[in-house]
Amino acid sequence: MNKTYSFSELQEKISVAQKILIALPARPFFDQVASALSFFLSLQAAGKTVFVTCPTPMTVEFNHLVGVDKISEKVRGTDLIVSFDYPANQVEKVSYNDDNGRPNLVIQIKSGAPQLLEKEAKFSYAGVGADLLITLGVKDVNQLPQNSEYPTQNVIDVDTDPANLQFGQVNIIDPEASSLSEVVLGIISGLGLPLELDTAQNILNGIWARTSGLTSQRVGADAYESVAICLRLGAQKPEGVAEQKRPEVFTPRQKFEPKSEERSFPARPQIEDLPVVRQEKPEQLKPQGKPPADWFEPKIFKGTSTA
Repeated sequence: MNKTYSFSELQEKISVAQKILIALPARPFFDQVASALSFFLSLQAAGKTVFVTCPTPMTVEFNHLVGVDKISEKVRGTDLIVSFDYPANQVEKVSYNDDNGRPNLVIQIKSGAPQLLEKEAKFSYAGVGADLLITLGVKDVNQLPQNSEYPTQNVIDVDTDPANLQFGQVNIIDPEASSLSEVVLGIISGLGLPLELDTAQNILNGIWARTSGLTSQRVGADAYESVAICLRLGAQKPEGVAEQKRPEVFTPRQKFEPKSEERSFPARPQIEDLPVVRQEKPEQLKPQGKPPADWFEPKIFKGTSTA
């Protein structure tokens, strides 16, 4: 693909990052979600620890995108926290042991205290500790939730909207691209990141939705090339967006009532359909021999008398 993004800066940021957080805006478009999940799958295949977050929940339209279940409304860390709906002053001791390689958390309650039930335990995650934030379709950093887990001091800002405020340390803003998925594919290809079938399918879905099945005026050479790359990897054209076809003119059938003065004639047969009739020549009169010698002489009638 003929993309001239800042690949050296992108490579520098991504290569040293230990944990990467991909952030979407509230109520994102289909193309934005598809591009985020494509980036997520590619970075994860490269061995990176990656999280995807969106302030609003995913709706049913995104269900067929690979990895949509990995998107969370809140930033989910890697540290598991177990909390109990139980008075802390009733706990005698909390300890840890190793049971054949499996960690056990042991909570001993004080003598005479009420029993600690399983339903009183709650689980949560913390400690994202992301050192790189990649925003997709976010025009202003203030659109993100004010959360200390967002590393706003190290941001890669990716968008197609020229109104983007370019708040990142690296900004990839491509208003000529047909979709955000096309931009992400350009980044993946330019950095040599893994591009597997699931990633290609998400990218193709995003391009297809954003361009209405490649019928948009925004479609250019890079969009067609992106589609070709995805198809060669085995991605399938989405069925949700049909290609536009020329509408057929529909004329309702009307009951035919012939008028009295109208006549119907059989169709005139074509020459090649007429049967071949062989006409035999009439028999000619043949002479019955030569006429007598006196045939052409004048005829004289003579009378005879008898005595």
